[in-house]
Amino acid sequence: MPITSQPSGLCVRSRAKLILCYFLALAALLSHSVSAQQSESASSTQPNQPDFHIASDKGYARVPFDLYWDGILVQFRINNSRPIWLALDTGVNLNIINQRVFDQLGLKSVGAANLIGGGGTAKGQFADNATISLPGVETYKQPLASAPLDAMRLSGRDVEGLIGTPFLKNFVVVIDYARQTLTFYDPKVYNLANEPDAVTMEGRNGWPYMEAELSINGHDTITDKFMIDTGSNRIFHINRPFAEAHHVLALLPKNDRAEGLGEGIGGRTKFIEARINSIRIGKYTINRPVVSISQDIEGIGAGTDAGIIGAEILRRFTVTLDYSTSRMLLVPNAHFNEPYEVDMSGLELVTKPDDFKAIVIKSVLANYPAAEAGLREGDEIISINGHPIGEFNLAQLVRMFKQEGKQYLLRVRRGDQVIRARLKMRRAV
Repeated sequence: MPITSQPSGLCVRSRAKLILCYFLALAALLSHSVSAQQSESASSTQPNQPDFHIASDKGYARVPFDLYWDGILVQFRINNSRPIWLALDTGVNLNIINQRVFDQLGLKSVGAANLIGGGGTAKGQFADNATISLPGVETYKQPLASAPLDAMRLSGRDVEGLIGTPFLKNFVVVIDYARQTLTFYDPKVYNLANEPDAVTMEGRNGWPYMEAELSINGHDTITDKFMIDTGSNRIFHINRPFAEAHHVLALLPKNDRAEGLGEGIGGRTKFIEARINSIRIGKYTINRPVVSISQDIEGIGAGTDAGIIGAEILRRFTVTLDYSTSRMLLVPNAHFNEPYEVDMSGLELVTKPDDFKAIVIKSVLANYPAAEAGLREGDEIISINGHPIGEFNLAQLVRMFKQEGKQYLLRVRRGDQVIRARLKMRRAV
């Protein structure tokens, strides 16, 4: 794989999935020019000096997070800045922030970053030696790349970037999705070296991978290692070359799939969503999940890796990541047995960047309830079932539109008109 940066955070659209205009990343490698001064500074670092500090003498710190669209959102500080909402993302091996915030913080660029995402590339800058902190936790000498991420605000939250491997690798990190807490342990205080239920977590260029066994149709199985990606709101993603090599689509009935489109930093992406028999990770079997099968010829989905395990699976566990011993622990929570569903409305929704309560239809997919009800691109939703749209956020609408048989009466503004549309959710996959 070329040494380039890959924040993929996709605004995912599919015929079976609501558009998630949430630029969470799939992966990131960095290509940058480094000055001689930077190289000398790095080489002078004392090898035994830790790059982090935990304030508590107990050796750990616990902080709350917001779970939004399956993303882990936390308020970080960069170089003692104001609190900034960033997504904790195991799918990036670099810390990435919005170019606008990079400039506001006065970070000194030491080179250019080339960001490869779904569909193409984008340009950014690179800085090093940043301090990134949370209450009770501080890390030093952190690398940062910038990227044009203003579109993250279309998700309805003021998220300004991603925190990845350079921060996470210092700790044993416990992600308690049910309680919405993160616990950062000093590896000398707690690690998974002697945990019998832990599984191997292989590191590849700063990305964590674990083995998964896919039962495509109940008869044919495929086993490989997939990236652990807390920053992807998908369920499970399979890259095109891997899918073609294993004839994944040929093993699935045509009526059990739906074509989809996505939009990444570099442009449009294509994929097919299909329901397969099961996925086994560790000792746990996930029955009847929906997987996304890339159709891209360039970008993330055309990569040589097998694919990713997304947050829609991970949120059903308490997840412990131990970068020091390359091990991972999964403990099911109360959400483990929930069914795996995707969007049944056919709507692509975004907020206005300056008004998170204003929700607008970006596009409508053909042959879905929204199209059949006459909804159009540009319609602004006023109310749902008599409740003002301000009572909802996009993450809530995602959950609502995944419930088969549910009916919703929408009032939308189209120019000077107010139009009513009744939608009944219908499963596509």
